Amino acid sequence: MLTAEPQAEKYSITARLFSLIGLLPRDQQLILLKQLVGDKLTEHLFKLIVEMSEDQQLILLEQMGHPQEIEAPETTLRLEGTEPSMRENPRKSCLINANYRIQGSSFRSYILDISIGGVFIETNERVPVGENIILNFTLPSLSQPFSMPGNIAWSGPQGFGVKFEGIPNPEGNAIKKYVETE
Repeated sequence: MLTAEPQAEKYSITARLFSLIGLLPRDQQLILLKQLVGDKLTEHLFKLIVEMSEDQQLILLEQMGHPQEIEAPETTLRLEGTEPSMRENPRKSCLINANYRIQGSSFRSYILDISIGGVFIETNERVPVGENIILNFTLPSLSQPFSMPGNIAWSGPQGFGVKFEGIPNPEGNAIKKYVETE
């Protein structure tokens, strides 16, 4: 039988790593990133670009010295409540390890963005919208792991969105503070 201690220790190690990496100077963070990513740097850059909004991609083009020469296509806003663009709360990009349970099965992946209302989890697995989820993760600034109930709000080819249910005040305040920090 698994005990809570190894799980808590794992989250403690993750929190310590996040804290230490956060204290490194930017040049050392880049060296560490290159070591971790290895030969797959281009793949990771492409992945980040795919996750960007069109506006963010246009800004990146300009920063790279290649402004867009044609007019940006018009976008249509869908009014369904599950549309990812219909967000009520500010979000923060991140890379946080996450363990979660859906329909009695356990999974492991990464949270790529977070808000007081929910998260985006990266995965190639399609998950059914409306399913209940128990999400376990630790914010980089804390050592205490969170266990958050939620529902799958939407699902796509690169991951799915979770809407938190009944978020307790301490966790909600910690997430809000994390999202608001630079």
